[in-house]
Amino acid sequence: MTEIRDDARLRDFWNRRYAKFTLSESGWNGAGEALNARIYACKLQALRRAIAALGLSRGQAWSVLDAGCGQGHFTRFYAAVYPKSSYMGLDISERAVSHLRQTMPGSEFHAADICEWDDPQGRTFDLIQCFEVLHLILDDDLLLRALANLARLIAPGGALLVTAARPDQTVHVSNYLHYRNGAFWDRAIASLGLRVADERPMYYWLPDGGPANKYLRYAFTRLGPGALFAFDRLALAIGLPQAASAGIDSRMCLLTLKRA
Repeated sequence: MTEIRDDARLRDFWNRRYAKFTLSESGWNGAGEALNARIYACKLQALRRAIAALGLSRGQAWSVLDAGCGQGHFTRFYAAVYPKSSYMGLDISERAVSHLRQTMPGSEFHAADICEWDDPQGRTFDLIQCFEVLHLILDDDLLLRALANLARLIAPGGALLVTAARPDQTVHVSNYLHYRNGAFWDRAIASLGLRVADERPMYYWLPDGGPANKYLRYAFTRLGPGALFAFDRLALAIGLPQAASAGIDSRMCLLTLKRA
């Protein structure tokens, strides 16, 4: 049997998954719109803090490449919060990009594989972000190619923001999720001449849908996603240690990578 290439698998997966372009289609499948909306709020909070730490502001003109832009959640964010930024979205799904070009004609989008895309105008970017995409690439060599290509597109003084859980041991969750261990990430980052300038946890337990304890989980279920989100933000703010039972998605961090 011929093995399906990783890029073809991902392209087919996302083209089929996008039907109504809801948050649940680009976020956690089965979590529902309300919880997914709050998960995206966590992503935006981490992103805003990372951008501020880089010294980029609303009043400045700077460029951003959203590698794996999906259905454009971050497109709206940049247009609203950083209106002077020059945004470009890149996604492997032609279906997603076609939808974005129709619904957001004021922004630039390209349908391509992040492992090999090259800007036809030869541009580099002050900020490149790749949110919760890289663990969907199953092949290690392909992941390294993706990182190398994104690193090549960083403008002088710019930064690459990537999300990674970095468990102690590599975890292959399913036929479309592969979480590399911390040692793999350390080698990959160093091999590209990059360094971790900043690391920010993104969640406490929100992607898990709440605590593992069945009684506490029942209580938060009754209270709803708003209460779960509020506790998640509070727990991160005060530095509450994560429980050993926290799922791997809840351990996702946002890494700011810069040239060494």
